[in-house]
Amino acid sequence: MKNILMVMLFFFSLAGCTEEKYADKRPAEQSRFVGLIREWRDTINAAQKNPGLRMQLLEKGVFSAKTHIQDSLQLQFSLWEARVLNLAPDPTASEYIIASFGMNLDGGKMTEEFRFKSLVFTSRTFQSDPAYAILKTLKAGDIIRISGNFKTVQKTINIDSFNDLTQSKNVLDNPEFKVEITTLEKLE
Repeated sequence: MKNILMVMLFFFSLAGCTEEKYADKRPAEQSRFVGLIREWRDTINAAQKNPGLRMQLLEKGVFSAKTHIQDSLQLQFSLWEARVLNLAPDPTASEYIIASFGMNLDGGKMTEEFRFKSLVFTSRTFQSDPAYAILKTLKAGDIIRISGNFKTVQKTINIDSFNDLTQSKNVLDNPEFKVEITTLEKLE
C-alpha cells in the first residue's frame, strides 16, 4: 500500500511539473482563416526547389486567401485576438494612428518572437473614430480583441508582406492585410 501511495505521489508531482499548455481561445472563424494561410504557406515553402511549381502555388494560395476573405468572411472579422506589433502617428497626417496587429500562424502564446511569423492586420484610424481613443492607450505587446472590415482597393483585397519579403519570397510567410477597425478591447 505504501509503495502504491509513493508511485501515485510521484506521478502527481510529475504532472504538476509539466509546462502549462497554450489554450487557443480564438474564435473558430479566426482559427480557420489562420489555418488556411498556414497550410498554403507550408505548401508553397515545401516546393522551394521547383520555382515554377512554387510560383503556381503562391498564386493559388493568394487567390484562395482573397476568396476566403470575400466569400466566407464577407470582408469582416469579429472579436479576433491579436497582439499589438506597432503603433505610431501617421507621418503624413498626425490626426491618424497607424497600428499593426499580429496573429501567430504557428500557435502558441503571442510573443515578440512570432512578430515575423504572423498574419498581420494594419489599420489607419482617424482621431474621431471610436477605436482611436483606445488605440492611444495601447502599447506594443498588448493582447487585444478586434473587430472590423478588410479594406479593398477597386474591389480587390491586397496582400502585402509585413517583412518586405526580406526573409522569403513567400508573401504568406508574414502576410499583411489592410483593415478598418470598428471595435477593440485590451485583454491583458
